[in-house]
Amino acid sequence: MPEGDHSRERPRRPTATNRTAARVNTAALLDRLRTAGPQSLSELTQHTGLSTATVNRLVDRLIDDGLVLEAGRTVPTGGRPARLVKFHAQARSVLALDIGAHKIAGAVADLEARVVRRRRRAILPGEDGRPAPSFFEALADLAATLVKDAASGPSPVRAVAVSVPGVVRRDSGRVEFAPSLRWHDLPLGALLEERLGLPVRVANDVNLLALAELRHGAARGRHDVLTVALGTGVGASLVLDGRLYGGGAGAAGEIGYTLLGRQSLSTPWPGFGDLESRVGTAGILARMRARKDALPTGFGSEDFLRLARAGDAAAEAVLAEVVDDLSLTIGNAATLLNPELVVLGGGFGRAAADLLVPAVRRRLQGRIPLPPALTGAELDDAQLIGAAELAIDLAAADPTAAT
Repeated sequence: MPEGDHSRERPRRPTATNRTAARVNTAALLDRLRTAGPQSLSELTQHTGLSTATVNRLVDRLIDDGLVLEAGRTVPTGGRPARLVKFHAQARSVLALDIGAHKIAGAVADLEARVVRRRRRAILPGEDGRPAPSFFEALADLAATLVKDAASGPSPVRAVAVSVPGVVRRDSGRVEFAPSLRWHDLPLGALLEERLGLPVRVANDVNLLALAELRHGAARGRHDVLTVALGTGVGASLVLDGRLYGGGAGAAGEIGYTLLGRQSLSTPWPGFGDLESRVGTAGILARMRARKDALPTGFGSEDFLRLARAGDAAAEAVLAEVVDDLSLTIGNAATLLNPELVVLGGGFGRAAADLLVPAVRRRLQGRIPLPPALTGAELDDAQLIGAAELAIDLAAADPTAAT
């Protein structure tokens, strides 16, 4: 090879730019301060693995940006008192949006996922009972209003996350399908980014429920968790080794499509799945109508639970069928995945947890080698809290950028 001709040399591995490294290191410092509380600079150096000079430089920058505050000095134990700093959660805001079949909820939260303002809007269904075509416009309008509200205060919105009852492509924020919304192949993330001028993440609602329970609720301190949400639809989320698992196409956890018997193979499921048709609220109410004549107009899942708790024979029989179907599903999933905990959430799952958790636990005992612990979800507004956490993670990707 002629001198100076390096065209055939092995290409160099790309390296992070100084700006990229600074973002990663800054995010690590903020994560430590957020989770551990006030820290000395030496503690930050020890727990992040960064050099003393890097920690000092970045902390000074974060103080200038308002994301970190001075928190006094340590009490000396023979040495010099050390400078303490703490995370300033109110320095920025994020926007969390939760979409349901006939409602939109939105909340502005600080950087510890504490809600500071919220709005909710009911959406009237179209002629066929499904969401009206103007659903997206209502969502975008609610989001823009909340962003504007926050802009008038000291903590502007930095990032947005949206909870959707459907399959979402995690790399693009595109909703592959959401049956209850009649959304198919909708570029929701890109549409909202264009409308709001802010970075947007879109995620499945049960994944965000699981994220909220992992960081703030029933699954705190756990590393392998299966969350099952029961409501209009039925979904699940997997936390494996402390991280949400999305699968190859972002569709992991579509447990509502679980096939429960040979008869399931002979029936197509164009929208909701086999398990959903049995233990979703519509399926439960259909089972009640098949067993009990003259149910009152407007009879719903709350009425069903009231009858089951009162000892009504038809409601108890339907509940036993739901327990069996749920036990089969959770038992098979637990045998495959070996979660340490299963969390029952969703509107119906949480409301019925006192009935479902002990019953499923009894059905699984002795049927599988390692039955997981079971519990009900703890949090109100879990999808909003999970969306806020996702938006905080997005904001942390470049925490000191201008807002």
